[in-house]
Amino acid sequence: MATKTMLVAAIDFGTTYSGWAFSFKHEYDTDPTKIGSRQWYGGQMVSLKAPTTVLIKPDARTLDSFGYEAETKYSELASDDNNEHKIWYYFRRFKMMLHGKMGLDKNIDIEDETQKPLPAKTVFSLVIRYLKDDMLKNIKDRLSCGHITEDEIAWVLTVPAIWTDAAKQFMREAAVEAGIKNESLKIALEPETASIFCRLLPVEKMIEGGGMVSFKPGSVYMYSYNNYISYIGGTIDITVHEVLSDGKLKELHKASGGAWGGTQIDEAYKQFLISLLGNPVFRRFQVENKEDYLDMFREFEIKKRDIAPDNDNKVTIRLPSTLKEIFEDESGEDLRKAIMQTKYSNEVSLTGDKLRINASVMKSLFSNAIQSTVSHVKELMKDKVVRSISSILMVGGFSESKMLQHAIRTSFPNMKVIIPHEAGLVVLKGAVVFGHGPSSVSHRVCKYTYGVNTAIEFDNTKHDIRKRKESDCGPRCYDIFDKYVEIGQSVALNVTTTENTYFLLNESQSSVTFSIYASTQKSPMYVTDDGCARLGDVTINIIDKSVPIKERGVIVSMTFGGTEIEVTARENITGLVTKAIVNFLG
Repeated sequence: MATKTMLVAAIDFGTTYSGWAFSFKHEYDTDPTKIGSRQWYGGQMVSLKAPTTVLIKPDARTLDSFGYEAETKYSELASDDNNEHKIWYYFRRFKMMLHGKMGLDKNIDIEDETQKPLPAKTVFSLVIRYLKDDMLKNIKDRLSCGHITEDEIAWVLTVPAIWTDAAKQFMREAAVEAGIKNESLKIALEPETASIFCRLLPVEKMIEGGGMVSFKPGSVYMYSYNNYISYIGGTIDITVHEVLSDGKLKELHKASGGAWGGTQIDEAYKQFLISLLGNPVFRRFQVENKEDYLDMFREFEIKKRDIAPDNDNKVTIRLPSTLKEIFEDESGEDLRKAIMQTKYSNEVSLTGDKLRINASVMKSLFSNAIQSTVSHVKELMKDKVVRSISSILMVGGFSESKMLQHAIRTSFPNMKVIIPHEAGLVVLKGAVVFGHGPSSVSHRVCKYTYGVNTAIEFDNTKHDIRKRKESDCGPRCYDIFDKYVEIGQSVALNVTTTENTYFLLNESQSSVTFSIYASTQKSPMYVTDDGCARLGDVTINIIDKSVPIKERGVIVSMTFGGTEIEVTARENITGLVTKAIVNFLG
């Protein structure tokens, strides 16, 4: 008898910020928006999620600390003269190594801050295990009596919709390695969990530009998940949804986006400082004074949240004394006077350890990130499928930026722009709701063309002679890409696609193996064409060999649902069925 789910726990493994949230079944039944989470603290920083930063002990397998604690401890280790920090493993912003990889080796390594490699699976699983255990500890502390077993917990792990199938499977395997049972785990796409949660919120919980917020059947809206992060990292994930008559969501356009957001803002701030100080000074400060470097960027993280189009007040940021000392040691100049010789002489001044920066300079740091976002949305609007949208739903930390909000509203004046309160937690809370109920998504748009590798009768008029091979059935053209669904096609979830039948080629065959392929092209002819990648294999044994070879066949179909593709192969004579989940990891 299956164990009843008493609690749903969600983990949002972010590019640079991560966190967890949960709700009990009885609380969800009363109020689905009542969801528990925690605040994280680091110096003056208070955030709804913790930096995705991990410090691993020199044994290369034991997590020492996570989040703000990992940042602080590593900077303290690095400040010692004995260079002890070099034997520890310190990782930041490593999630993005999974982005864009159609094929992915499960044994791939990643390098830490000092280029020391560790298996990526180890690093990812340590973070997931920490978040899992931290949540369980908090749950235990909140339970006044009794206890809850892990069998009574349903887990949800969020991933960007723009990720490949291989990256999603990688995250599932990392979670299982972290101690989460495979059968207890759901993988949820960030755009969908955000939509799920926002549709539960009353109007007063939404910030928008006038009028009533509506997600009624027939409404079409664009979802934009904007990571707003410290240092370098972050993505923008954009999806278009339509609300159907049954309340479910239909994806109208395949997920798209890029590594924008805080990436470009913080890089712009870094380049601004380099223009004042020079690259050798900045680099030396970054290497020799990690604690001061960390504090300086934490302060910038706080300051940048207050930047707004209508705020013309100067911004004051404290410069560490070590930075001034390094500058004067390297250049032999006074830093205050040197700043007066730069192009910012009329916009930036230094008094004591206080750097006073004109608002115009601070606003300019947002330009690239905002322009990238606006340009991408404008490009999407050219698609006839997208032109029907009436609202833009913005979630994620960057969505709380007044600069971004102003740019979106100004660039798309006919759109209703919706930003929920605590936008940075919407994906995480939506993942909890997703874990409690059945899927609220009916259709998704394929990010790739999927098919199998097969061989067909050779045609001299259209086939590459190099693909010709002889078989017991005559000459055949090998490496044919037999398409099942194509990139951009809308597919109903958990509904079997068209069935195709394949016949054996040789009398001696006792089994047949189908290689599953994905392609970035709509209609590739061969699996060797550019943009094609092999995902995995499905093998079926042939039992009945009494019929002629030309009658021995296998009927293959694919089912798209969740984050996995199920392939079903049925022998046409015996009816023997083989089912397999495509393994996307090499």
